[in-house]
Amino acid sequence: MVHLAPINARGSSNSPYSIYDQLAISDDIFAEKGLSEREKEARMKTIFERVRTENGILCVTDVVWNHTACNSVWLEEHPESGYNLKTAPHLRPAYELDEAIVQFSADVSEVYGLDPHIKTEEELQTVMSLFSSKALPAVKLWEFYVVNVEQALKDLEEALLDPETVVDTERYQVHIGGMSLYDRAQLLRKDGLIDKKDGTRYAKTIDIDVALSFVHRLAQDLDGACHSGGESIESKLKHYEAVLNELNLPYYKTHDDDKTAILANITSRARYLRVDPHGPKLKALSRSDPLNDTYFTRLPRNKVTKGRHDDELMLANNGWIWNADPLLNFAGEDSKAYLRREVIAWGDCVKLRYGNKPADNPWLWSHIEAYTLKMARLFSGFRIDNCHSTPMHVASYFLDVARSANPDLYVFAELFTGSEEKDIMFVGKLGLHSLIREAMNAWDAKEEGRLVYKFGGQPVGSLTFPPEHFPLHMLGHDMGCSTYSALKEGEEVVVDIKGSSPHALFMDCTHDNETPHQRRTAEDTLPNAAVVAMSSCAVGSVKGYDEIVPELLNVVTEKRKYRVPECYEGILPVKAVLNQLHVRMARQGYVEIHVNQEHDFISIHRVHPITHDGFLMIARMAFNKDHGKDVHSPITLRNQRLRVIASAGLQVQVTPIPHDTDSDHDPDVPPQSPTQLYHNLNHFEFPDHPEAAAIRTHRKLLGTISGLPSVLSYATEVTTRATVVEQHLGQDAGGEEGDMQSVVTFDPVNFKPGGILLYRTWVVGSGVDEDARHVRQAAEEDQDLTPTKEEPFKVPRQVDSHGVMAALWDLLGMRDRNAGIEIMVKLGPDVLGAGHLWYGNAEGRWPPGLREAVKKLGLMEINVALYRAGTEEKESIGASLLVLFGVCERSQIETNPPGDGAYDVPGYGPLPYCGFQGFMSALQPVARTNDLGHPVFNNLRAGPWMLDYVSGRLGKYLKYYPSLLALYKWVHTRLQLVVQLSPSFVPKYFTIIVAMVYQALRFRAIELTPGKFITPDAGRPTSPSSTEAFLQACFLTTYQLYGRVGSTGLLSGAYPFGPVGLGPGICTGDGTPRDPCLAAGLPHFATAHMRCWGRDVFIALRGLFIVPGHFEAAKAHIIAFGSTLRHGLIPNLLDQGWSPRYNARDAAWWWLWSVAEYCRAAPEGYAFLGVEVARRFVPRRRYRQGPEYGVGPDTDESDGGDTWSPPDDTKRTYVYKNTIAELCHEILERHARGVTFREYNAGPMLDHAMSSQGFDVTVGTVWDEEGKEGIVYGGNQWNCGTWMDKMGDSEKAGTKGVPATPRDGAAVEIVGMVKAALRFVLAVRKEKKSLWKWDGVVVHVNGKDRLITYEDWNAKLQRSFEKQFFIPADPSEDSQFAIGRVELLNRRGIYKDSVGATKLFMDYQLRPNFCVAMVVAPELFDPKRARAALLVVKDVLASPLGIKTLDPADWGYRGDYDNADDGTDPTTAHGFNYHQGPEWVWVMGFFLRAYIYFFTKAPGHDPAAVTSILHSLPTGPTLSELSLDTLQIPSHISYINRTLLRHKFHILDAVASPYAGLPELTNKDGAFCRDSCPTQAWSGSVMVEVVRDLCEVGV
Repeated sequence: MVHLAPINARGSSNSPYSIYDQLAISDDIFAEKGLSEREKEARMKTIFERVRTENGILCVTDVVWNHTACNSVWLEEHPESGYNLKTAPHLRPAYELDEAIVQFSADVSEVYGLDPHIKTEEELQTVMSLFSSKALPAVKLWEFYVVNVEQALKDLEEALLDPETVVDTERYQVHIGGMSLYDRAQLLRKDGLIDKKDGTRYAKTIDIDVALSFVHRLAQDLDGACHSGGESIESKLKHYEAVLNELNLPYYKTHDDDKTAILANITSRARYLRVDPHGPKLKALSRSDPLNDTYFTRLPRNKVTKGRHDDELMLANNGWIWNADPLLNFAGEDSKAYLRREVIAWGDCVKLRYGNKPADNPWLWSHIEAYTLKMARLFSGFRIDNCHSTPMHVASYFLDVARSANPDLYVFAELFTGSEEKDIMFVGKLGLHSLIREAMNAWDAKEEGRLVYKFGGQPVGSLTFPPEHFPLHMLGHDMGCSTYSALKEGEEVVVDIKGSSPHALFMDCTHDNETPHQRRTAEDTLPNAAVVAMSSCAVGSVKGYDEIVPELLNVVTEKRKYRVPECYEGILPVKAVLNQLHVRMARQGYVEIHVNQEHDFISIHRVHPITHDGFLMIARMAFNKDHGKDVHSPITLRNQRLRVIASAGLQVQVTPIPHDTDSDHDPDVPPQSPTQLYHNLNHFEFPDHPEAAAIRTHRKLLGTISGLPSVLSYATEVTTRATVVEQHLGQDAGGEEGDMQSVVTFDPVNFKPGGILLYRTWVVGSGVDEDARHVRQAAEEDQDLTPTKEEPFKVPRQVDSHGVMAALWDLLGMRDRNAGIEIMVKLGPDVLGAGHLWYGNAEGRWPPGLREAVKKLGLMEINVALYRAGTEEKESIGASLLVLFGVCERSQIETNPPGDGAYDVPGYGPLPYCGFQGFMSALQPVARTNDLGHPVFNNLRAGPWMLDYVSGRLGKYLKYYPSLLALYKWVHTRLQLVVQLSPSFVPKYFTIIVAMVYQALRFRAIELTPGKFITPDAGRPTSPSSTEAFLQACFLTTYQLYGRVGSTGLLSGAYPFGPVGLGPGICTGDGTPRDPCLAAGLPHFATAHMRCWGRDVFIALRGLFIVPGHFEAAKAHIIAFGSTLRHGLIPNLLDQGWSPRYNARDAAWWWLWSVAEYCRAAPEGYAFLGVEVARRFVPRRRYRQGPEYGVGPDTDESDGGDTWSPPDDTKRTYVYKNTIAELCHEILERHARGVTFREYNAGPMLDHAMSSQGFDVTVGTVWDEEGKEGIVYGGNQWNCGTWMDKMGDSEKAGTKGVPATPRDGAAVEIVGMVKAALRFVLAVRKEKKSLWKWDGVVVHVNGKDRLITYEDWNAKLQRSFEKQFFIPADPSEDSQFAIGRVELLNRRGIYKDSVGATKLFMDYQLRPNFCVAMVVAPELFDPKRARAALLVVKDVLASPLGIKTLDPADWGYRGDYDNADDGTDPTTAHGFNYHQGPEWVWVMGFFLRAYIYFFTKAPGHDPAAVTSILHSLPTGPTLSELSLDTLQIPSHISYINRTLLRHKFHILDAVASPYAGLPELTNKDGAFCRDSCPTQAWSGSVMVEVVRDLCEVGV
């Protein structure tokens, strides 16, 4: 691509960037004269097309939208196109200052008698002193800042003397006289100051009406009365004057600050222009050569402008400002840049004023639009000149215009925004393809190396890459690349598009830069070019660089042409090789880069991400003549070989020489300054300058532009600059068998500054080895280097080598290089994309053998391979249990220790899991960011320990799970090869293997999930929705938490009805197989009696077992807990039936809920109610199976009914049995009849914190109180029998034995579950009455037994609920409900949390528990009231992940849970506020489910808000057919999806959720809570149910 400066007609300065006529192509481009514009345009188009077709070169140009030439004729017709004193009156002070500078410059000699030539700092200071004391004060700048006090006093006096003046004496009711003078001034400024902002002097005035009221009140306050006499007026004026002077003080200070800046900036600019040795050293001061660049163009008076006001003819010149904010218009009303002389002005350019839209300046927009279209039709690309100071909306508009004519327009720019964030903003808003970056801006070798690393490429050994590096060859573009093949029809690769740093166009030198000869040394030309060529981004150069032209050319004054160089001159021979290499590396995808800088050396290694071959370049920079003797330390490449491609050095003659010996020097041409910019010739706004014509026209050419004489030493195959030694590594040197390394050592004498070395590198054993000599020969013989498919730098043939790397590629299915790219793409997605499965049912997409390795794995094997918390692992294959269970002797443990928990990474800590999820949680975010310095990668490079651990733990589990053998062999075989790789490649291939297995196990887990709304072919190429990935992640919670451990299970001893669990597994010490059981959460609830909780299990059962179809696991838990039924309760802590604890009033109801859900979903249906269960404890006589069941006596102490017995008591353990239906009836009837008992073993051994009263458990049902009939109640203020079960235990804070949330009485969610249980019973009786033999429950009321039919109980509860629980929004409705203590109400329009609490205020607290009741028993709720209550929850309690457990407006709210708080605050000590504000995730799920039902299904909902968005489908929609993220979804469902988005990000983000689950709770507003379980059973479960509900409503 060739970049041409603007080809338009140039203005008076002759700068191509100062365009005279945007619609005319310059005549001097053509040899013929008199061509029409159409002819010129046609010829240019022909030339550009020929260049494109014959040479494969595109032509681009600059577009200049920000300014026009100062002598553009159309300015006279349209002065409104610029910032003049009419369109921008705020510039008047700046203009008057500018005029003063111009006039002063003429007066220096004529008026003040000073020498106008400023050559020294002393002379400059003398002139500036004169300017500061004479010229600047004469401008009276302060008049533009302040209120004219004299005029204001005069106006006030006239008003006071005018008898018709009416004063508003009521305006001020404050005591102004009591204020300080400062406060009086502030009050007057606020009320009375008027600022016209029109650029005139004294634009600030005081509203006279306000002034009259102000002084009236002030005089009244100070003098006590108001008189109309002269004495009173004088007093008022005196007070007013004092206030006005005070009011003006900050304006005077601003003026003084601006004046200081003005003098400093004028001095600084004058110093550069006339004294600085690097400046242009302008001639004598005069009006045409003023002290500073003039800021304004003065349009001439002529026939066109004669009707214009003077203000219209003074146009602001354009320029630039150091470190300016590019988003602010420095000529705008809010800027003082022109006044403060901050602009480095270009005197030949007028800044254009577009306004905010075309209507603000129609002619200008139309004119520039025509110019833009003309250029877009001619050129293939635009460089936006001064993009950073071109208004964003202007550039955006004209780029749209250009792209309408040329959709493939390439657009690039230089930006000087000062921040990458603003660069990205410009790139994003304007659609810039590249930003120009300049190597010559580097001040030393370290900085240049940093630029190379910054502007492109990924670290060597990266696991992924940004989408812009995706191989285009795979997409069907012919890149001359043999590495990849084009995707076949039907093949897809889903690439996650992410933001990235702006693409760089890295220039070794630009037309704005000083050359290496000027800024560094001429010898640096070669190494600088080599460094740029090795960069992984677009690169470019300026004409003359390769020939070593010594100076930056001035585009304004330069008239010479370039001399055509010989092919051997300058650095041309090497540059040809470097350019070709750069193209090949780009085409073939060498996107990995390693940059190192030592001393004045820069080494750059470009490596292919798949084949790992590459090119290594070492350059010795020549920034200055003083070089140290230090050289680059030896470069060691482990298990890699290398070969010299090129070795070159540059020596340049630095003695100045004439360009051509036959040329005379022209005294008319001003001296060239290498730092002179395009636009700082300031003569041409003054057409009457005596030298203007001579400078503008007929300049002599000084011969041709040539480079400095130089000598390029260039060799191939051999070099004296360095030596390469191959060393074989034995085990004593840290190597494995066959390891080697190549060491490059540099010669300090022969490797001089200005030299470079270029090597070809490849990995031993990869099968990649190629002869690089062909490219050298092509360059030396000046052959055509046009890219073809047979390029010399193509990735070499892959020989049938069985080296380690090649063998590993074969075993991973990466011999096809496309597969390697696909893996890197899959490792790179953002958080939501990370949840997508890699594999599907199509086995051809799997790595060889992996599908077979996981095909036979079941629930337990996946749990072992994928998860296992550290404590679970210790109980399974840890040292202590292996000895205990007799697997091995203690001596064996000491000599060959097994894994004792999760892998502990030095500097990082233990992984969350022992299985592959634990490694992926650490590796996934590291892979995404290519953080190769992460401790995990450091550990992998340091030794084989992590690899040994991964395969070793699988081997230890083979004893228990033989079906893991195939997976173990697959992993072990490949990791054994990875161990033999160079350490730099170990992290990449270890991650690939782990990721492959992880994805395979996830697919197998989903495959085992037979739920009908999960997509079986989840690994299809087309990206699934984020909701599907979220659902899969929630399903995997089952596999995380359901497994076997050595310390507990579901049942104790030998259960008489056979194993309840699934298959073989971990055993107890006596050899009894352990049943797998569901942990409440990890890692806190992993083992022993704290693992399996009744309440938690049955809240989670539907989502984790029933919905995904794991019916056997669900059945096992129902049976196991049912077997421990005692006192009519299901235990809170199961403890495998050894010592279950019965302190949960709600666990029995959740068990009943699970029985009902299982019967509704499982294949056996209601038949499950007939399954018999052995009873762990002897039941009461009334509930023993047989003829007396349900009719016998309730108490019979003789045989120990309901009493505790040890698990080894064979006479009482598992002796009795009941069907599931009988257990259900027992629970219902015992609650109906009432239960009172004291917990077994009550005391500190059972619960160290509970008071004695807390061990007394009571439950019952109200039958004898009208309005409350059928409501189940229980508990007391000393225990906490619902899920809000925090017991205080801080003696220091006085909370020991005090429950934080006792919720005694009737808890709303329990009442809801009772209703759900009754509904289920009625359904069974209706559909399968034979399975339910009882008509109702027999209760004892008023001394008599009474049958309450299930129908009657259901009806009573329905009638009682709303009356007892609802609190109406309208107090006038209170009489319809049992409100009780109105003064305790904090919220209305909600449902009570409980009824009948001992602490009565607790009934009225807003908590989210009624949402649970809404889900399990929606029929209890009036739909309209329910919707209103849900909106209160949404507005008050809903939080990012969870739901607040208490109203934030409640006095007891404490949102942050800290169980380690050992303070004295009773509300938080020892985590007392567990349920007093912290935000629980599982309840959020029930809220969302209730929201879905009542706003999309319940009677009275708005159908318009839930109209189906689905296309008609032949069958019910599966989740894969929906896209919850892209379809237009009604507002209620949209709210659900927005809420779920946070859960998606959390569970799929390995950083936020290393345990790959949803947490138990969060602190206030979603903040992390360290005491929360990071993955909790019920949290994941409820989200499965939410998604299921969404599917059921059609989204």
